[in-house]
Amino acid sequence: MIQKITLLLFAVFALSISAQTVSIQGGSSYMTIQEAIDASSDNDVILISGTWTEAITVSNKSITLRGTDPNTDIIRAAASPASDGSGNRVVSLSASSTDPDPLPVLNITIENLGIKNGNDAGNGGGIFADKITGSLTLSNLIIEDNYASGNGGGIGLAGSIATITDCTIQNNLASTDGGAILAAPNNATGINSVIDIKQSLIDSNTGRNGGAIYINGNNNFGNDYLIDVNIENSTVSNNSATSASGGNGGGAIFSAARPWTSNTAVGNITLKLVHATIYNNSHEALNKSGLQFGSAALTNFSAYNSIIVSFGDDVATKALNFANTNTTDVVNCILGGLNAVPTLVDDVNKNNLKGRTANESGLDTASGLQSLGGNTQVYAILDKSGFGALTADDYCTAVTGISLPAVDQRGYTREGVVDAGAFELGATLSTADITLGDNEMRVYPNPAREWVNISSQNKINSVKIYSILGSLEKEVYNSNKFSISDLSSGMHVMVIKTDNQSLVKRLMVE
Repeated sequence: MIQKITLLLFAVFALSISAQTVSIQGGSSYMTIQEAIDASSDNDVILISGTWTEAITVSNKSITLRGTDPNTDIIRAAASPASDGSGNRVVSLSASSTDPDPLPVLNITIENLGIKNGNDAGNGGGIFADKITGSLTLSNLIIEDNYASGNGGGIGLAGSIATITDCTIQNNLASTDGGAILAAPNNATGINSVIDIKQSLIDSNTGRNGGAIYINGNNNFGNDYLIDVNIENSTVSNNSATSASGGNGGGAIFSAARPWTSNTAVGNITLKLVHATIYNNSHEALNKSGLQFGSAALTNFSAYNSIIVSFGDDVATKALNFANTNTTDVVNCILGGLNAVPTLVDDVNKNNLKGRTANESGLDTASGLQSLGGNTQVYAILDKSGFGALTADDYCTAVTGISLPAVDQRGYTREGVVDAGAFELGATLSTADITLGDNEMRVYPNPAREWVNISSQNKINSVKIYSILGSLEKEVYNSNKFSISDLSSGMHVMVIKTDNQSLVKRLMVE
């Protein structure tokens, strides 16, 4: 009898942890995600848990789609990946199907979810956003195994303002361009597009041109719209462009700027890299394997504190082809094989190294991508004391003249003379209390022994507790009181999030 009861309890427990639910926060539950979306109003939060096999559409609504863990809370268009264009996109976002004038200004957030197995005949196999002119925030997503017959295997962005943070965009495929991401203006919006990619990993994606990212400045309608793409504290690695040697290429990024009416020589695209690691991207033509730029007009380009190299000891494979760029600045960068190098790169005050291999840069490629804290995997760098003085460790000594992030790709605080690339060797999670937001939040007792309470005017969405060395020790969701009896004595770091506030707080466990 005891054995039967135990088995029954185990079965109930297994059922409870695998159950899926979807609800509007503070309101009703629904049978599908789409039903919850259709029933929602502006500014509603839709809570999603478990794995859902459906294609969803959000039109003319400012809402949040929120899971708790992208490894377990998943929206997928099908049970398995496919690449024939005969299926569905996972998430479709649009301001309107009828293009009213003026367009509604929408703010949409998708966070803590997996987006998988899209198989669409158009653009954006995983997510497609059309005319989201307020803000689109994609945070802590795993976007993988999606396919688009058009452009943007993982994400398609048209005439939208988007921030992509803490996301892994991996193993996506576009039959045409932009294996991971398509970024393009939309002439119906009347706005300039801004795409910010931060603390993210874009890895092992495939497209005809732009294995990772295709920036399409197409303004065939003669409109004067610009598109800015900013890549900060992010890794773009192991992506492949599949066009033949005569194709445009760009294993990492292909930028196709177009003339705009204010300036017909310099194009409508600006690409900026800050603390980026661009590594081991490929194309059949070796001089088109990394960053490549179209010839219709010049792309405005700059790079700071970045590593842009090819595989191993290879410099014949060009990591960056400066041809067709209006290069405005390059500072503190370690660069591999190059084409058409502008003179400013050689300015000694800019502190750049060129013609360097991945091994010479100090990237720890032998260990591969690693989970070293934070939400995305990184390539670590090696300690220069045991490797060589000209590595990325403590490399960035020149003044950049721009505002730089205080943390690395993992969210760890950079130290002293900062390292080149997305990873900071020797960085730690900050133990200083940092508050972002207007409402008071209090953690008590502190020091604590068994329980911790959080007092806040806003609902607590998540609490993550880290060791002082940055290892994730505990996660709590949708609760303002929880046990810490399983934590060791000593100092820990809490990261607390609500809808409009974040707090990094020291926690002493007695």
